[in-house]
Amino acid sequence: MHHEEAARKLGVDPASLAPAPPAPRFATTWSRMQQEPPCSVCGRPSRTSGVIHDPDHGHRWLDRCRQCFLETRPRRCLSRQGGSLRSCVV
Repeated sequence: MHHEEAARKLGVDPASLAPAPPAPRFATTWSRMQQEPPCSVCGRPSRTSGVIHDPDHGHRWLDRCRQCFLETRPRRCLSRQGGSLRSCVV
């Protein structure tokens, strides 16, 4: 699930999120995560940060605690096709 999809699923209002750079480097995201900003959904300390793009508000940080991340994490599976493994998103 993309960050934008996660924000929609969790009912996050992009206007309430902090402005973010369009494509932050890992070091920028890691630095933000070390500060443990509050989860954009429930207010608990976040464990992951990402950037969404909202057409009206631009780039915004989406911070999620462990529980909110688990509710919206990408689902991956491995399947065999033609003798090779490929990953798929469910």
